[in-house]
Amino acid sequence: MSMTHRHRWRGLRVGWLACVLLVAVACGTTQVPTVVPTVTPSRSASPTASPPITLAQRIDAYIAHLTPTQQIGQLLMLSVYTSAYSGSLNQPLQQWDIANVIVYNQYNGGPLRPTTLTGMTQLVHALHSHANQPLIVATDEEGGLVDRLAPYDGASPSPQSLAATGDPQHAYAQAQLDAQRLSAVGINTDFAPLADVYQGGAVAQSRMFGTTPAQVVLYAGAFLDGLQQHGIAGTLKHWPGLGASPANPDFGLPTVTHSQAQLNSVDFASFRALLAHAPDMIMATHVLVPAYDAHLPASLSPVLIDGVLRQQLGYQGVVVTDSMDAQGLLQFMAQQGIANPAQAIALASVEAILAGNDIVECPIETDRLGAVVAAVTSAVQSGRITPERLHQSLVRIIALKAHLGLITLPLH
Repeated sequence: MSMTHRHRWRGLRVGWLACVLLVAVACGTTQVPTVVPTVTPSRSASPTASPPITLAQRIDAYIAHLTPTQQIGQLLMLSVYTSAYSGSLNQPLQQWDIANVIVYNQYNGGPLRPTTLTGMTQLVHALHSHANQPLIVATDEEGGLVDRLAPYDGASPSPQSLAATGDPQHAYAQAQLDAQRLSAVGINTDFAPLADVYQGGAVAQSRMFGTTPAQVVLYAGAFLDGLQQHGIAGTLKHWPGLGASPANPDFGLPTVTHSQAQLNSVDFASFRALLAHAPDMIMATHVLVPAYDAHLPASLSPVLIDGVLRQQLGYQGVVVTDSMDAQGLLQFMAQQGIANPAQAIALASVEAILAGNDIVECPIETDRLGAVVAAVTSAVQSGRITPERLHQSLVRIIALKAHLGLITLPLH
């Protein structure tokens, strides 16, 4: 794709984010001021003609037709690791109306499932066809160490190696190829690229695009554009930054001890600059950042999600949690006196939504998933998750699904 086309696409993406911002403002979800353009009425228009329905009204109309169970299901993401579709998936997709899925083909050292590209395609299509609601279907296709398509399509270069070429067009072209491969399978969302700035932390340097915010923005931005300009939702991760993290949250609870000045100049800087590329999603992870919140990991912190990411940086798109059964989060909950994993994940999932996350990445295990569904349902029914808070996330999720062509909004 030529640079002229890339700039035109980028303009469309930024225009899309502006629409989401206007919807968010209309729904009272942000304090960001907006300027409403003046429209000159056409002289030929009938004086009795009804005004056109706005995007916000169309989204509200769609939400209004969802049942309470369907609304809650929009905030949950089912984790799937299986060789083929089975009846065990009917309950989460049909009874609980879960409306988002992440597909793993390897999990906790287990075997490859499905073993063939045909099998993966059949599984994903079955998920779509059996679900009661149109699905966001995600996977982690970063390239390098985290390469879900590698068993089927061959290995893809790591982010570090893409940046080492010195040409961001290589990152763009790889993401474009990934987008085509994901679309062919039926996957519409990639949990990539990493916006983390490598600073000697425990997460592998090869997964990151650079050691400075400028380098990360250049190459992660090109990768994000390559995905999103070819029909795949991209996801910046891992907010608020794991480049200096002494542990991977999958295996332990890390603390990043940077000052607010350091965080703003390095860790947050890449996320801030990449907002110009209108990322469809940002993933929040389980890391303690005491300079902003001395008590809660970022994934559960209203300060870091609603305060910094949304209000200070201005992001109004979808925020998805990192896996809620990560060891780092379980360790934190155990420190709070909640040792039972199912109970801990369930309670943390409610806190994650209250903190400002829109979609909770649920655990694979059936008992843990059921506990999350029950806890979020109870929190909504009791009013702990208020109708206003629920509506904020529904607006963002439905706007994204409409943008991806997964749903059609009513015209009136």
